[in-house]
Amino acid sequence: MTSHDENENIVYYKDEPDEVSGRCECGNKLFKSTVKDGMFYRKCRECGKTKIV
Repeated sequence: MTSHDENENIVYYKDEPDEVSGRCECGNKLFKSTVKDGMFYRKCRECGKTKIV
């Protein structure tokens, strides 16, 4: 089993807002959303980029 660093590719939405609202930079519009430690995480299902909104 391979371990992945959870902090890899995580940015704040205020630092990198969406170019097109509701879409990732790769063009995908499907996300996996989670709440952890009181913060809302939105992870792109295509490229894996995560934004803290």
